[in-house]
Amino acid sequence: MLSSPRLKILFGTLISFACGATAMADAITITDVAGREISLDAPAERVILGEGRQIYLLGLLEPEDPFAHVVGWREDFSQADPDNYARYLERFPEIEAIPTFGGFKDGTFDVEQAAALNPDVVLMNIEAKAATEDAAYDDKLAQLGIPIIYVDFREDPLEHTIPSMRIIGQIMDDEAAAEAFIEFAEAQLARVTDVIAEANPERPSVFIDGQAATPTSAA
Repeated sequence: MLSSPRLKILFGTLISFACGATAMADAITITDVAGREISLDAPAERVILGEGRQIYLLGLLEPEDPFAHVVGWREDFSQADPDNYARYLERFPEIEAIPTFGGFKDGTFDVEQAAALNPDVVLMNIEAKAATEDAAYDDKLAQLGIPIIYVDFREDPLEHTIPSMRIIGQIMDDEAAAEAFIEFAEAQLARVTDVIAEANPERPSVFIDGQAATPTSAA
């Protein structure tokens, strides 16, 4: 039988461990860019990227090891941006072992494969929301306790980039890095908007093709 001093030490160790574990994961509620309230434990330790190029965002927040918490990602990075994918692969060769997925929009996402990876959260671009709901991916993942969080850097970048970075910073416990990026982004944007506001020029209609150089848009 353990002596009283040893019991006190053991009991104190268990309490310290329990307190530490509690501090590591706190329940938070965020509102994603689709206006949905999502509750989850943060920081998220296991993340699925609904688009491979979302790694750029994690790279801003965790530049030394942006793949540390990525357990799966959509197989689009190497196809849409092969040059940067090659650079990432050279720096982080372990990315070849990360499981890849099809897309939500084309119906090739595998819910069973995702569930097997035991993710804490799936980051999804807002443009995939309609397809996600049509295929009931959101309901299926919710039944498994896996939340989808919508972010957006493409559909409405001026409106959604800053809240999206703030959301990712919250769920990854990288709020300081997220706010540093937001401060920089707002300062750079002000360099344009302040000048335009002061000059108040006549504003022409402008058409911008966001994917003018991609093979699909050129075809």
